[in-house]
Amino acid sequence: MAGPTEVLYSLSGVSKRYGSGDIAVNAIDGIDLEIGRGEFVVIVGPSGSGKSTLLQMLGALDRQTAGRIEFEGRDLQQLGDRELADLRSQTLGFVFQQFNLIPTLTAEENIEIAMAPRRLDSAMRSELARTVLDRVGLLDRSDHFPGQLSGGEQQRVAIARALVNQPDVILADEPTGNLDSKTGEAILSLLRGLWVDTGLTVVLITHDNSIAERAPRVIRFADGRIQSDESRAGHPGSGLKVGIPGE
Repeated sequence: MAGPTEVLYSLSGVSKRYGSGDIAVNAIDGIDLEIGRGEFVVIVGPSGSGKSTLLQMLGALDRQTAGRIEFEGRDLQQLGDRELADLRSQTLGFVFQQFNLIPTLTAEENIEIAMAPRRLDSAMRSELARTVLDRVGLLDRSDHFPGQLSGGEQQRVAIARALVNQPDVILADEPTGNLDSKTGEAILSLLRGLWVDTGLTVVLITHDNSIAERAPRVIRFADGRIQSDESRAGHPGSGLKVGIPGE
């Protein structure tokens, strides 16, 4: 895995404000943060703390109100819509609490949809979809519709869909939120295994402290600010900077 000096994300003075005047709300309030390539980072905090807003901005799905967000040295604010779309489709993979599968398509077809921008022929799309389904242990369910799959299986399909374009980063927003504890553990083990095997950067949002306790690096969020940033000894994130109020 990469060393701590290889910065993937760099955030400086980043804020996100909704509304104006007396009713304005700072969902993110002036944070500084670096995330290194190849890290597994868990961002934990209660509902309304700003963690999902942060993930949206890391995923180039929303723009900050103030400050600067760089990805691989590029200022995301300066990228055009086409460049951002290419970044989202080619470099970033998304996993959400809601599986967001199309109910009328099979597991394989749901994954093939993610490859549409690549304009691959049908045989190649099928081969790649089946490869990632095998990777998440669902090759034998490739022809099943979402309604025929359990919640854990649907989330595995969603993870396979996020992987199929070979992203550098997986951004996961409460990926276990709709699952029972046993199934949630299996999904976390899958994500952790993919991180270990491939060197992906994983940023996972959760409100579950039990997930945070086992994370290689955990960032605690409250009221739009970073309260703490903790890395296990020797983890690549231990040398990266984070802005904590009062320091």
